[in-house]
Amino acid sequence: MEIVPSPTKKGFFLRICHFFCTFAAEFGYSVISTTIHMKKILIFFVALAATACGSLKPTTCSVQPTFYKYRYVYIMPTGSVTGSTGVYTIDRTYVTGGVTRTTNPADMMSGYLMQKGFTILPQLDQNKLSETMVLNYGETGHRSVGFLWLFDATSIIIQFRDAATNELVASAEAEDYGSTEADNIRYAIREALDAIFASPRH
Repeated sequence: MEIVPSPTKKGFFLRICHFFCTFAAEFGYSVISTTIHMKKILIFFVALAATACGSLKPTTCSVQPTFYKYRYVYIMPTGSVTGSTGVYTIDRTYVTGGVTRTTNPADMMSGYLMQKGFTILPQLDQNKLSETMVLNYGETGHRSVGFLWLFDATSIIIQFRDAATNELVASAEAEDYGSTEADNIRYAIREALDAIFASPRH
C-alpha cells in the first residue's frame, strides 16, 4: 500500500468551520448577526476542534502499471445513502439538524471517471472484457473523530478489477467526514479516487 497526500484533508479546518456554521444556522442561529463576543467563542471552538485528537486516517492506495491500458469501466450498482446534519453529544446521543442529503456512490464514481476519460458501460460487454475494469465499492466502518470525538467519519474501499481475469488492478481506502453521512461518503470516495490518479504512471 502507498500512502499518498490527501488534497481534501488540506481543507480540514475549513470543513469544520462550514459544519459549525451550517449546524448553527439550521437550529435558527444567525452567524452573521452573532455578537462579536459569540463570534470569538465560535472561532476558538472551531480552532480547538481542528487541532484536537482523533484525526482522520491517511488515505492508502495500490495501483498496477496496467491501470491506464483500460478504456472501459463497469461499476457495480450501489444503493443511495441519505443522512441529516448533526453531531454527537458528550453522552453519545446523535442530534440532527434540518438538512438531509442523499448520494449514490456509483453515480459519483461514474461522473469522476468520465471526467478522466473512461467510458462507463451499463453492462459488461464480452467483446471488450480485455479493456474493461469492474469497479467495486464498499464501506469498511465508522468511527468518531474530531474534538471530543463528536463527529462520525466513514471509511470506504474501492477496487478496480480486470473484467476478464478478476485480477486486482487498483485499490484505495479512505476515511472522511462532513455534515452528513452522504457527505462522508462523497468526500471519502473523492479521496480514494484522487489517490489512485495521483499515483505515478510506470
